[in-house]
Amino acid sequence: MKADLHMHTNASDGTWSPEAVMENVTRAKIKVFAVTDHDSVKNVEALSGLVKDTDLNYIKGVEISSTKNGRIFHILGYNIDTRNNTLNKVLEHNSRNMEQRDEKSIETLMETGHPVSLEEFLLYKNNPDRGGWKALNYVQDKGLCSHYKDFFKLFENPTRGMNIDGCVTPEEAISAVKEAGGIPVLAHPGSALYGCSLEEAVSTVLNLGIEGFECFHPENSEETTEYCLEVCKRENLFITGGSDCHGTFVKERRLGKPDIDFDHLTLWDL
Repeated sequence: MKADLHMHTNASDGTWSPEAVMENVTRAKIKVFAVTDHDSVKNVEALSGLVKDTDLNYIKGVEISSTKNGRIFHILGYNIDTRNNTLNKVLEHNSRNMEQRDEKSIETLMETGHPVSLEEFLLYKNNPDRGGWKALNYVQDKGLCSHYKDFFKLFENPTRGMNIDGCVTPEEAISAVKEAGGIPVLAHPGSALYGCSLEEAVSTVLNLGIEGFECFHPENSEETTEYCLEVCKRENLFITGGSDCHGTFVKERRLGKPDIDFDHLTLWDL
C-alpha cells in the first residue's frame, strides 16, 4: 500500500479543500494518509466523514510550530483527539501568534519603505484556497513578489521574516500531542529550517520525549534517511514519511513523492 502521512489543506497554507484531498489521494492510489495542517485541525473531522465507506486508512494529524533557543522545530502529531482542550489551547496560541507575526511583517515592510499599509492589510480579505498566508497573499497582490521564497527576500534580514518566536516550545507541543492521545514525530529532520546539525536536532527532541521521526521526506537526503532510520530502530521509535504536499502552493512537493510503501514505515496499530 502507498502511504503519505504529511500533507496540508486550505485550513493552513495548502490549496486543497477536504474534497480535493480525497480526489487527489484516490488518483495517486494512496491507501494510508494523514492531513497535518500547520497549527490547525479545522479540516481533520471533515476528512473523517469523507473516508467513511472507502478502503482508505485515514490518520488524524496536525503539524505544530515550536521554537527553542531561537530555533524552529515542527512537531507532527498523529492519532490525535481533535477535541482535546490542551491541544486546542496550543493551536489557538500559535494561530494568534501567526496573526501578530503577519501584522509585524507588514509593519516592518512599511518601515523599510515598501508600499504597504497596515490599515489596508487589516481590512484585506485573504482567500485560503490560494495557499500560503495572509501577509504573503497581500504582498503578492501589491505586486511586491510572485513566489513565497521572494517574500522573505523583501526583508533586510531574510531570517527576520521567517522568525516564529512566540510559538509554543517543542516541550509544550510534544506534551499537547500526548495529552490528545497522539504520537509526536519530528517533521522533516533534514530541513535547513532547524538551523542546527541533524544530530543536534535529533538529540534535542529525543530528550524532550519525541516518539518518532519523519524518515522519508523530500528534503531528507539519503544520509538523513539512513541516520534517522538507525535512530528509530535503536530507540524503538515510530518511522513515518510523507510528501509535505501543499496542493498547488508549493509546486515542487507532489503528493505521493517520495514513493513510500506502507511496509517502509513502523506505525502504531491503525
